[in-house]
Amino acid sequence: MTTMDAIRIINEYYENSNPDTEDMFAFTEALGLMIEQTKDPKYMTELAWHYCSTQRFDLEKKYLEMAAESGDTGAMVELGYMWYYGQHGEVDYEKAFVYFSKGAEAGNLWAKYKVADMYRFGLAVKPDEEEYRRRIQSAYEEVRTAKLLGDPYPEIAYRWADILTAEGDSDTATDLLKQAKRFMARRLSVEPFWGHIEVMERIVRRLYDHTSWDPDRLDLYDLFGRKGASGEYVFWWRGREHRLAITEPDGAVNLDGTWFRSYREFCEKAQIEGEKCTAIYDELYNWEVVA
Repeated sequence: MTTMDAIRIINEYYENSNPDTEDMFAFTEALGLMIEQTKDPKYMTELAWHYCSTQRFDLEKKYLEMAAESGDTGAMVELGYMWYYGQHGEVDYEKAFVYFSKGAEAGNLWAKYKVADMYRFGLAVKPDEEEYRRRIQSAYEEVRTAKLLGDPYPEIAYRWADILTAEGDSDTATDLLKQAKRFMARRLSVEPFWGHIEVMERIVRRLYDHTSWDPDRLDLYDLFGRKGASGEYVFWWRGREHRLAITEPDGAVNLDGTWFRSYREFCEKAQIEGEKCTAIYDELYNWEVVA
Protein backbone atom coordinates (compact mmCIF):
# COMPACT_ATOMS: atom_id res chain seq x y z
CA MET A 1 0.00 0.00 0.00
CA THR A 2 1.31 3.45 -0.91
CA THR A 3 0.50 6.67 0.93
CA MET A 4 -1.76 7.67 -1.97
CA ASP A 5 -3.64 4.38 -1.59
CA ALA A 6 -3.93 5.01 2.14
CA ILE A 7 -5.33 8.52 1.70
CA ARG A 8 -7.88 7.18 -0.82
CA ILE A 9 -8.96 4.43 1.60
CA ILE A 10 -9.29 6.94 4.46
CA ASN A 11 -11.38 9.35 2.37
CA GLU A 12 -13.60 6.55 1.06
CA TYR A 13 -14.17 5.30 4.60
CA TYR A 14 -15.43 8.70 5.73
CA GLU A 15 -17.80 8.82 2.76
CA ASN A 16 -19.14 5.32 3.53
CA SER A 17 -22.33 5.58 5.61
CA ASN A 18 -22.35 1.86 6.46
CA PRO A 19 -18.80 0.47 6.61
CA ASP A 20 -18.38 -3.24 7.25
CA THR A 21 -15.64 -5.08 9.13
CA GLU A 22 -13.43 -5.26 6.04
CA ASP A 23 -13.79 -1.52 5.45
CA MET A 24 -12.82 -0.78 9.07
CA PHE A 25 -9.80 -3.07 8.85
CA ALA A 26 -8.60 -1.33 5.67
CA PHE A 27 -9.18 2.05 7.31
CA THR A 28 -7.11 1.23 10.38
CA GLU A 29 -4.35 -0.25 8.21
CA ALA A 30 -4.31 2.90 6.09
CA LEU A 31 -4.08 5.16 9.13
CA GLY A 32 -1.34 2.95 10.55
CA LEU A 33 0.65 3.37 7.34
CA MET A 34 0.18 7.16 7.37
CA ILE A 35 1.38 7.29 10.98
CA GLU A 36 4.44 5.23 10.11
CA GLN A 37 5.27 7.22 6.97
CA THR A 38 4.47 10.78 8.08
CA LYS A 39 4.65 10.76 11.91
CA ASP A 40 1.81 13.30 11.71
CA PRO A 41 -0.18 13.33 14.98
CA LYS A 42 -3.43 14.08 13.14
CA TYR A 43 -3.45 10.49 11.91
CA MET A 44 -2.75 9.27 15.44
CA THR A 45 -5.75 11.17 16.81
CA GLU A 46 -7.95 9.96 13.92
CA LEU A 47 -7.08 6.39 14.81
CA ALA A 48 -7.66 7.12 18.50
CA TRP A 49 -11.19 8.48 17.78
CA HIS A 50 -11.92 5.42 15.68
CA TYR A 51 -10.95 3.09 18.50
CA CYS A 52 -12.98 5.18 20.94
CA SER A 53 -16.05 4.80 18.71
CA THR A 54 -15.54 1.03 18.65
CA GLN A 55 -14.94 0.97 22.42
CA ARG A 56 -11.32 -0.17 22.13
CA PHE A 57 -10.28 2.23 24.84
CA ASP A 58 -6.85 0.67 25.33
CA LEU A 59 -5.99 1.50 21.73
CA GLU A 60 -7.64 4.92 21.97
CA LYS A 61 -5.31 5.74 24.88
CA LYS A 62 -2.29 4.31 23.05
CA TYR A 63 -2.73 6.55 20.02
CA LEU A 64 -3.67 9.62 22.05
CA GLU A 65 -0.48 9.16 24.05
CA MET A 66 1.46 8.81 20.81
CA ALA A 67 -0.10 12.04 19.49
CA ALA A 68 0.59 13.85 22.77
CA GLU A 69 4.23 12.79 22.65
CA SER A 70 4.34 14.22 19.11
CA GLY A 71 3.16 17.60 20.43
CA ASP A 72 -0.57 17.47 19.73
CA THR A 73 -2.17 19.70 22.37
CA GLY A 74 -5.67 18.38 21.67
CA ALA A 75 -4.49 14.88 22.56
CA MET A 76 -2.89 16.22 25.74
CA VAL A 77 -6.17 17.81 26.79
CA GLU A 78 -8.20 14.72 25.91
CA LEU A 79 -5.90 12.55 28.00
CA GLY A 80 -6.24 15.06 30.83
CA TYR A 81 -10.03 14.77 30.71
CA MET A 82 -9.79 10.99 30.41
CA TRP A 83 -7.88 10.72 33.70
CA TYR A 84 -9.62 13.64 35.45
CA TYR A 85 -13.13 12.25 34.98
CA GLY A 86 -12.22 8.56 34.81
CA GLN A 87 -13.91 8.32 31.42
CA HIS A 88 -12.95 4.68 31.04
CA GLY A 89 -13.37 3.70 34.66
CA GLU A 90 -10.21 4.96 36.40
CA VAL A 91 -9.59 8.40 37.89
CA ASP A 92 -5.94 9.44 38.21
CA TYR A 93 -5.46 13.11 39.11
CA GLU A 94 -1.67 12.84 38.95
CA LYS A 95 -1.82 11.81 35.29
CA ALA A 96 -4.55 14.37 34.58
CA PHE A 97 -2.39 17.13 36.05
CA VAL A 98 0.61 16.04 33.95
CA TYR A 99 -1.36 16.15 30.68
CA PHE A 100 -3.27 19.33 31.47
CA SER A 101 -0.01 21.01 32.46
CA LYS A 102 1.62 19.99 29.18
CA GLY A 103 -1.38 21.34 27.27
CA ALA A 104 -1.33 24.58 29.28
CA GLU A 105 2.38 25.07 28.64
CA ALA A 106 1.65 24.61 24.93
CA GLY A 107 -0.95 27.42 25.13
CA ASN A 108 -4.20 25.43 25.18
CA LEU A 109 -6.86 27.42 27.07
CA TRP A 110 -8.98 24.37 27.92
CA ALA A 111 -5.95 22.90 29.65
CA LYS A 112 -5.16 26.21 31.36
CA TYR A 113 -8.46 26.48 33.18
CA LYS A 114 -8.41 22.80 34.15
CA VAL A 115 -4.97 23.22 35.73
CA ALA A 116 -6.45 26.18 37.61
CA ASP A 117 -9.33 23.99 38.81
CA MET A 118 -6.87 21.44 40.15
CA TYR A 119 -5.16 24.13 42.21
CA ARG A 120 -8.53 25.29 43.47
CA PHE A 121 -9.67 21.85 44.62
CA GLY A 122 -6.27 20.47 45.61
CA LEU A 123 -6.21 17.65 43.08
CA ALA A 124 -2.66 16.29 42.63
CA VAL A 125 -1.39 19.59 44.08
CA LYS A 126 -1.90 21.50 47.32
CA PRO A 127 -5.00 23.73 47.31
CA ASP A 128 -3.98 27.26 46.35
CA GLU A 129 -6.72 29.85 45.86
CA GLU A 130 -4.24 32.55 44.88
CA GLU A 131 -2.77 30.36 42.15
CA TYR A 132 -6.30 29.51 40.99
CA ARG A 133 -7.19 33.19 40.78
CA ARG A 134 -3.98 34.08 38.97
CA ARG A 135 -4.44 31.37 36.38
CA ILE A 136 -8.13 32.11 35.74
CA GLN A 137 -7.46 35.83 35.39
CA SER A 138 -4.64 35.12 32.93
CA ALA A 139 -6.82 32.70 30.96
CA TYR A 140 -9.67 35.23 30.86
CA GLU A 141 -7.39 37.94 29.49
CA GLU A 142 -6.50 35.55 26.66
CA VAL A 143 -10.03 34.38 25.88
CA ARG A 144 -11.99 37.63 26.42
CA THR A 145 -12.00 38.48 22.68
CA ALA A 146 -12.75 34.90 21.59
CA LYS A 147 -14.59 34.54 18.29
CA LEU A 148 -14.55 30.76 17.70
CA LEU A 149 -17.37 28.74 19.28
CA GLY A 150 -14.83 26.11 20.25
CA ASP A 151 -13.00 28.57 22.49
CA PRO A 152 -13.68 28.06 26.22
CA TYR A 153 -14.97 31.58 26.79
CA PRO A 154 -18.10 30.58 28.77
CA GLU A 155 -16.20 28.13 30.98
CA ILE A 156 -13.50 30.66 31.86
CA ALA A 157 -15.82 33.70 32.12
CA TYR A 158 -18.04 31.74 34.54
CA ARG A 159 -15.07 31.08 36.82
CA TRP A 160 -13.80 34.65 36.62
CA ALA A 161 -17.30 35.93 37.42
CA ASP A 162 -17.36 33.78 40.57
CA ILE A 163 -14.02 35.22 41.65
CA LEU A 164 -15.20 38.80 41.04
CA THR A 165 -18.42 38.12 42.95
CA ALA A 166 -16.44 36.91 45.95
CA GLU A 167 -14.38 40.10 45.74
CA GLY A 168 -17.48 42.29 45.70
CA ASP A 169 -17.65 43.22 42.00
CA SER A 170 -21.13 41.85 41.35
CA ASP A 171 -21.90 44.21 38.43
CA THR A 172 -18.94 43.07 36.34
CA ALA A 173 -19.68 39.46 37.25
CA THR A 174 -23.28 39.85 36.03
CA ASP A 175 -22.11 41.29 32.70
CA LEU A 176 -19.66 38.40 32.28
CA LEU A 177 -22.36 35.82 32.95
CA LYS A 178 -24.70 37.44 30.42
CA GLN A 179 -21.93 37.36 27.81
CA ALA A 180 -21.15 33.74 28.68
CA LYS A 181 -24.83 32.83 28.27
CA ARG A 182 -24.99 34.46 24.81
CA PHE A 183 -21.78 32.73 23.72
CA MET A 184 -22.98 29.34 24.96
CA ALA A 185 -26.35 29.79 23.23
CA ARG A 186 -24.50 30.22 19.92
CA ARG A 187 -22.42 27.13 20.62
CA LEU A 188 -25.51 25.10 21.48
CA SER A 189 -27.21 26.21 18.27
CA VAL A 190 -24.71 24.07 16.35
CA GLU A 191 -23.64 21.54 19.00
CA PRO A 192 -26.30 20.64 21.62
CA PHE A 193 -23.88 18.37 23.47
CA TRP A 194 -25.06 17.42 26.98
CA GLY A 195 -21.82 18.68 28.53
CA HIS A 196 -22.36 22.12 27.00
CA ILE A 197 -25.94 22.10 28.27
CA GLU A 198 -24.67 21.45 31.80
CA VAL A 199 -22.35 24.45 31.49
CA MET A 200 -25.25 26.59 30.30
CA GLU A 201 -27.30 25.48 33.29
CA ARG A 202 -24.52 26.49 35.70
CA ILE A 203 -24.12 29.87 33.98
CA VAL A 204 -27.84 30.66 34.08
CA ARG A 205 -28.29 29.51 37.67
CA ARG A 206 -25.37 31.70 38.73
CA LEU A 207 -26.76 34.60 36.67
CA TYR A 208 -30.04 34.39 38.56
CA ASP A 209 -28.13 34.60 41.82
CA HIS A 210 -27.29 38.12 40.63
CA THR A 211 -30.49 39.19 38.87
CA SER A 212 -34.19 38.85 39.53
CA TRP A 213 -36.54 36.67 37.53
CA ASP A 214 -38.30 38.68 34.81
CA PRO A 215 -41.32 36.80 33.35
CA ASP A 216 -41.56 39.42 30.58
CA ARG A 217 -38.08 38.67 29.22
CA LEU A 218 -37.84 34.89 29.05
CA ASP A 219 -35.96 32.70 26.63
CA LEU A 220 -35.27 29.00 26.21
CA TYR A 221 -32.46 28.87 28.76
CA ASP A 222 -33.88 31.17 31.42
CA LEU A 223 -35.97 28.30 32.77
CA PHE A 224 -32.75 26.81 34.13
CA GLY A 225 -32.55 29.81 36.42
CA ARG A 226 -36.09 29.98 37.69
CA LYS A 227 -36.23 28.60 41.19
CA GLY A 228 -39.17 26.24 41.31
CA ALA A 229 -39.57 26.29 37.53
CA SER A 230 -42.47 23.83 37.54
CA GLY A 231 -45.46 25.18 35.65
CA GLU A 232 -46.74 25.82 32.16
CA TYR A 233 -45.27 28.12 29.54
CA VAL A 234 -46.15 29.14 26.01
CA PHE A 235 -43.95 30.50 23.27
CA TRP A 236 -44.23 31.08 19.54
CA TRP A 237 -42.32 30.00 16.47
CA ARG A 238 -43.23 30.92 12.88
CA GLY A 239 -46.64 32.14 13.94
CA ARG A 240 -47.64 29.03 15.87
CA GLU A 241 -48.06 28.65 19.61
CA HIS A 242 -46.24 25.88 21.47
CA ARG A 243 -46.82 24.69 25.03
CA LEU A 244 -44.18 23.61 27.50
CA ALA A 245 -44.95 22.02 30.88
CA ILE A 246 -42.46 21.25 33.64
CA THR A 247 -43.88 18.87 36.24
CA GLU A 248 -41.53 19.84 39.08
CA PRO A 249 -38.13 21.46 39.55
CA ASP A 250 -35.63 19.30 37.64
CA GLY A 251 -38.49 16.98 36.74
CA ALA A 252 -40.07 15.73 33.51
CA VAL A 253 -40.82 18.17 30.68
CA ASN A 254 -43.60 18.02 28.10
CA LEU A 255 -43.40 19.93 24.80
CA ASP A 256 -46.56 19.75 22.71
CA GLY A 257 -47.25 16.22 23.95
CA THR A 258 -43.70 14.85 23.81
CA TRP A 259 -42.07 13.97 27.12
CA PHE A 260 -38.47 14.43 28.23
CA ARG A 261 -36.98 13.21 31.50
CA SER A 262 -35.49 16.58 32.45
CA TYR A 263 -34.97 20.10 31.18
CA ARG A 264 -31.41 19.14 30.26
CA GLU A 265 -32.72 16.32 28.06
CA PHE A 266 -35.30 18.70 26.61
CA CYS A 267 -32.54 21.13 25.57
CA GLU A 268 -30.49 18.28 24.12
CA LYS A 269 -33.22 16.55 22.11
CA ALA A 270 -36.38 18.65 21.70
CA GLN A 271 -37.45 19.48 18.15
CA ILE A 272 -40.21 21.48 16.52
CA GLU A 273 -41.10 20.44 12.99
CA GLY A 274 -37.74 18.70 12.63
CA GLU A 275 -35.71 21.65 13.94
CA LYS A 276 -33.84 21.36 17.22
CA CYS A 277 -35.03 23.96 19.70
CA THR A 278 -31.44 24.90 20.46
CA ALA A 279 -30.79 25.53 16.74
CA ILE A 280 -33.74 27.95 16.49
CA TYR A 281 -33.19 29.50 19.93
CA ASP A 282 -33.21 33.07 18.56
CA GLU A 283 -36.47 32.43 16.67
CA LEU A 284 -38.53 31.32 19.68
CA TYR A 285 -40.39 34.36 20.95
CA ASN A 286 -43.16 35.69 23.20
CA TRP A 287 -42.39 33.38 26.10
CA GLU A 288 -45.07 33.60 28.81
CA VAL A 289 -45.79 31.92 32.10
CA VAL A 290 -49.39 30.67 31.93
CA ALA A 291 -49.64 28.59 35.12
